[in-house]
Amino acid sequence: MERLSLILAGRVGDQDVRFELAEGLHVLGRATDCDVVLAESSISRRHAELEYTSGRARVRDLGSHNGTHVNGVATDGWRPVGPGDQLTLGRAVFTVGGAMDSQALMTIVGDHHSTGVAITWQEVTGRESGSKQIARRAGKRAELFSVLAEAGSLLVKPSSPEELFEPILDLVDTAVMPERALIALLDEHTGEPQVRASRVRGGGQAPNLMLSRTVINRVLGERVSFLIEDAQHDVAFQSQMSIVTQGVRTAMAAPLFDNENVIGLLYADSADSADRYTTDELKAFTLLANCVAVALTHARYHSMEAEKQRLEAELGAARRIMSTLLPDEAPSITGWELVPHLVSCTEVGGDMYDVFTLPDGRVLIAVGDVAGKGLGAALLVSSMLPLLRGLAGPDLDPAAVVTRLDAILFAVTEPVRYATLFLAVLDPVSGRMDYVNAGHNPPFLVRLDGTVETLAPTGMPVALVGTGTWANGTVALDTGDLLALFTDGIPEAWNAEDEDYTDDRLRDVLVASHALPATGVRDAVLADLASFVKDAPASDDVTLVLVRRRP
Repeated sequence: MERLSLILAGRVGDQDVRFELAEGLHVLGRATDCDVVLAESSISRRHAELEYTSGRARVRDLGSHNGTHVNGVATDGWRPVGPGDQLTLGRAVFTVGGAMDSQALMTIVGDHHSTGVAITWQEVTGRESGSKQIARRAGKRAELFSVLAEAGSLLVKPSSPEELFEPILDLVDTAVMPERALIALLDEHTGEPQVRASRVRGGGQAPNLMLSRTVINRVLGERVSFLIEDAQHDVAFQSQMSIVTQGVRTAMAAPLFDNENVIGLLYADSADSADRYTTDELKAFTLLANCVAVALTHARYHSMEAEKQRLEAELGAARRIMSTLLPDEAPSITGWELVPHLVSCTEVGGDMYDVFTLPDGRVLIAVGDVAGKGLGAALLVSSMLPLLRGLAGPDLDPAAVVTRLDAILFAVTEPVRYATLFLAVLDPVSGRMDYVNAGHNPPFLVRLDGTVETLAPTGMPVALVGTGTWANGTVALDTGDLLALFTDGIPEAWNAEDEDYTDDRLRDVLVASHALPATGVRDAVLADLASFVKDAPASDDVTLVLVRRRP
């Protein structure tokens, strides 16, 4: 089947995502009015444009903060992309033209109208005026209703959908004794039916089955069941060699309707010309498909609930572990105020901080932000914090520690995981602070007179490329000075109008409140942030560490 859409498959934060783009121009970004919305703080509101026409695609950056890269190369104007190329927007990485997963058991071909029997759901259930009720016949009819009764038992079994496939095929086998039967469920991304289970009489691999797009659309879109009484003479199948050469004589297709939505279709066929399927069997087959669909939906909800409980248990354990790693409060240092604050936007996050006293009396201060959120980011945080403490010894040199930390983490971290880090060592007696800024948000140093300095990066993020170099910076904190360390969850927090809080607004609040005690400065920043964000959902973790030399 010719592909008329472009697939982008990859990761945004901790989520595996997949987008199917039709031909045209698509805007990718964080804003809710973008064609492809990517909720990731490293992605700008309108980050890039992707154009797909006539089977060819190209991309260009829209002046984003972190750039758009194709196979690691930054884009400058339009740049072509093709199947297999890697497209990177901020921290989000996609593969272009990702493969569509499917068993090669069913192919949907062009529109072919069938002369077979088609019945609606109303006709099956007897709700359409003038419809004939199913007459009870001996033998086969009694057997069909026995199968339907047995199908009801599937509803009370706490199973996963996959565990129901074989029992469903057993019921189909008992009901209509098919040559071949298959269960196809709608793919949540493409909306196309994908074969999930099949069975061939006598065993073996089911050959590829070609079905008319017209038939498929009516089954899935209109909840119409189809009976092909003689496929060898039906115009919808005469040109399809998969039907002719396999000797299919009679076939049925019914929607898997769970009383709310169609989730796929159920198919059965036979090569026995002497025992063709009847309209009565099609009605029973349709009711069976209804029972099957309800059972599969219940099983999916059961699996989702079980998975939710498992994840909640794991998140609870991770939250307890993280709570033991992050210090509850900073050490008490004569003449200084050290106030940390961290709130995760998820159960566990990717922000971190640490404040502790070194053997030589100096104080180590660290603030970091791991790419992504959730358990993946939290695992890297749980590795970084003990490593920092383990590497912190007498005569600690920040650049040497970061170099060693990078070498250890790069060797054991997946490519999409890295961290920005500000690591400082403060001498509380002299006020001298040696630091490394590994690609982190530049902290604000507010002097006693209200002037502001920024501590710019002195190297790249940790565990990003494995070959980084870092230089030490030095600054002196005098009486009354305030140092504010923070993660991008503060300046990049957005409100309902999709506006960023910005570094400038944070700096202004710090200047206006810098004469207050450090706890007062913290409260002023958080209150102003809350008044700006209001009811907009949290987009990232919020971390703020304040270091103030008392007047």
